Order: sequence, then C-alpha cells, then structure tokens
Amino acid sequence: MTELRLPNPRRVLAAFVVALAAGAAQAGGLDIHAAADGKDVGLPIYPGAVKNSDPGSDSAGFSFGVWGEAFGFKLAVVSYRSTDSPDAVAAFYRDAMSQYGTVLDCTGVHGRKPQHPQDKDDRDKPVTCDSDSVEPGGHVFKVGINRAQRVFKVTPTPKGSKFDLVRVEVRGGD
Repeated sequence: MTELRLPNPRRVLAAFVVALAAGAAQAGGLDIHAAADGKDVGLPIYPGAVKNSDPGSDSAGFSFGVWGEAFGFKLAVVSYRSTDSPDAVAAFYRDAMSQYGTVLDCTGVHGRKPQHPQDKDDRDKPVTCDSDSVEPGGHVFKVGINRAQRVFKVTPTPKGSKFDLVRVEVRGGD
C-alpha cells in the first residue's frame, strides 16, 4: 500500500527559510497546530466519525503554515475512523470535495511515475493521480490544482474504515 504523498520535507524547510527571510524585512509568520480537524482541511467530518489516534501519538492530525509577504505554504492532515464501510465514507467525501472542482478518482491507479510540478506554470494545472494507490476495498480522491489541493484516502478496517483528509496550499514563491 502506498501512503499519501506529502510535500518534500526539503521544500517545506526551504519555504520556512524563505518566509523567515521575508519576515525579517516584511510581515511573515509561522503557524503550527498539533490538533487539526476537518475544518483545517476545508471538509466536513463524516457523521459519527472519531479522530483516529495511533498508539504512541498525541494527535490524529496537525496543521503547519508559513507565510511572508510574497509566499505562503499550508499543510493540514487529519485522520478519522468510522464504523461505516469505506464505500459509504467515500461517497460522502466525493460529494463534499466536489465544491472544489472535479473530483479525480485515483482508486486502483498503480505504477505511474509521480509528476511533480516543474515550474510555476504547472502549479495551476489540475492534480493528477501520480502513483497514488490504496489497498483493496479502499478509495483515493483528489481535487484542485497543484498549488491548492485536497486529498481523501479511506481504507477498510475490521470494524469499518479509517480515512485521512489532507489539504496542501502554496502561494507565491516566484
């Protein structure tokens, strides 16, 4: 099973350094929360779902944001569980995500080489499935453009399903 692909940590660190440098001469900031929820991702919480805290973890979600006058980056990730089937949860999120555009169903996509944005023109192109995959019985949906996207992934569990919600936004950086 391939996990959700998050931004390259080097890019996150570079964004942080750029924002700090920008903040030295202009307004900037850093925002870190150890307890994100569906609101941080911009999606409703599935009815009856509860946060899915892994053993040894303090939180089932986080959000990280850094910005300066000409640059901004936001990442929010949250994990939930439900006693409902992955198909029921997926139907709910396919509908909820449609407010952001055409929902791309990446379920069953295997073996594609990741296509990362190469230049600033690619940032406004629609998201692609890349090498996203999920175990049998699960679903992966994406919506948005490369610089402003949301991702949903649900997998079956013995007692229902586990699902992750992700939001990534990048502004500026030209």
